[in-house]
Amino acid sequence: MAEIVGGHGFSGKEKITEILNRRHKEREIQIQAAKLEREKDADETEAMQFFESSFEEKVKLIGNSLATVGKSEQKAQVFAEVQNEIHDLQRYLSTSTFFLNEYKIKVCQNTITDLCKQLETLKAELIPKKKFGFKSKKIVKTSAEKFTLDKLDGAKDASADEDRMKWTFTNRKNELIELPREKIDDQTITGSNLTNCVIRLEGHSGSLQFSKLDNCLVICGPTARSIFLDDCHNCKFVVACQQLRCHRSRNCDLYLKVTSRAIIEDCGQIQVAEYNGTYPELDGDLLKSGLDPTVNNWNILDDFNWLSTDKPSPNWSILEHEQLILNWPAYQDQFQQTHSLCNTFE
Repeated sequence: MAEIVGGHGFSGKEKITEILNRRHKEREIQIQAAKLEREKDADETEAMQFFESSFEEKVKLIGNSLATVGKSEQKAQVFAEVQNEIHDLQRYLSTSTFFLNEYKIKVCQNTITDLCKQLETLKAELIPKKKFGFKSKKIVKTSAEKFTLDKLDGAKDASADEDRMKWTFTNRKNELIELPREKIDDQTITGSNLTNCVIRLEGHSGSLQFSKLDNCLVICGPTARSIFLDDCHNCKFVVACQQLRCHRSRNCDLYLKVTSRAIIEDCGQIQVAEYNGTYPELDGDLLKSGLDPTVNNWNILDDFNWLSTDKPSPNWSILEHEQLILNWPAYQDQFQQTHSLCNTFE
């Protein structure tokens, strides 16, 4: 029996094969989309869990300080330290909002407000007001409210000022920002609203979060857990981590060591290369961070905006060899001279 031939020159058998292949490809795309969604949910869950753990730990430390301030012989100094810790807590929340839901932000903001009220109540109870003289005010603004605390007598402590930068730095332009190792090791470091800056972090951080960076160079030692990048433009990142997620960023070069699969979302013109940062203590920091030295998925990115399995994402690519930066100290020096950076060693 002669085979039935369709209008396009295909036999019935070929038509069936074509339909089956198309359905198979559609199923693969659906499976990949579901897989990426599960990975997305898992990353967001891990980020939320780490934030909750860090936030609760800091709240507990502040609560302990408030509970013991009445027994301290240097009440003014203790109040100043607690005030700085609350300020740090607010900034940590503000720089983490891009992966927190509205309910969680509201709960955390209420917690910070309660701590501020406790601090004001204790200050009124334990530190008598002066009958004469002028008082100066220190105003700390938050994203949700403004609260005012009296500047305490003699309450300037240099170590407390340094500890402010243990968690975050923000609103900087044309600066070389470096942190000492003791403020980096296994800590969460965040930065936001940075322009024309170089950020150098030697040591093994616990987690990194950068948002709203424009034309910045970020060179870091290994990060034990996650790195989150949001709304970064025209930047270069030299980072090693367990997980990396990049949101809403454009024209960024990522020199990566990542032991899982890096994720991009709502991004464009992302270029990747293998991590090539170096400094004397790097091997030791890699060991302390717990990153597997034999695994590096620097050239495998999951793009949540591109679900096609038969075509590569147009939103990222591998850096061409002639584009690679092989000498970061020289590149940093050139960057510093071009933008006239001032040194900021926190």
